[in-house]
Amino acid sequence: MTGPRLLAAIALAIGIMTAAIMASISPLDTAAHALVRWTARTSLVLFALAYAARPLVQLWPRPQTKRLLAERKWLGLGFAVSHAAHLAGIIAIASPDVGAFVRAQPPTNAVAALTFLLIFAMAITSIEAVKRRMPASAWKRLHRTGMHFAWLSFAATYVGAVGRSPLYLVPAVIVVGVGVLRLAAFVRITVRASRSRPRPA
Repeated sequence: MTGPRLLAAIALAIGIMTAAIMASISPLDTAAHALVRWTARTSLVLFALAYAARPLVQLWPRPQTKRLLAERKWLGLGFAVSHAAHLAGIIAIASPDVGAFVRAQPPTNAVAALTFLLIFAMAITSIEAVKRRMPASAWKRLHRTGMHFAWLSFAATYVGAVGRSPLYLVPAVIVVGVGVLRLAAFVRITVRASRSRPRPA
């Protein structure tokens, strides 16, 4: 399953999961908290696959990694779908008193709020007609910034929570792991580039 069909399958799975949670759990506030927890997990998996796709090819150029990179756009859009459901859960939790909910959030959650905006901007600019109207440099800057902000948001959520509960260890390892993978690929490319430069006589 590839391309738009992959995205449709992801969206359908997220929709079924959301409907099942909202239909089987009551009251609404409890269901919304469950939806936020589960969509955080699906978002992390989809994000990790999209974030790791290019560095995996750079480090291990195999047919499997190249296929993952070819599907990165659709995995990224699937991540946006999952995070839209995540946001819907947050809105449901906040709906009784939005002002009080916002005031209760720590300042670090400003990164998460900005990340939502960047994710949806990335999703919109992934539409080919929109992408063609943007300068290539601006498109790349937006998507690079959005991916890194998403990584920061996940890192702030999971790495900082490991001390509170060992249940956060697995997602924290995933977040740190894809970050290290990106860094390793960057170092390898930088070293290769420096070696390939002609040395002054």
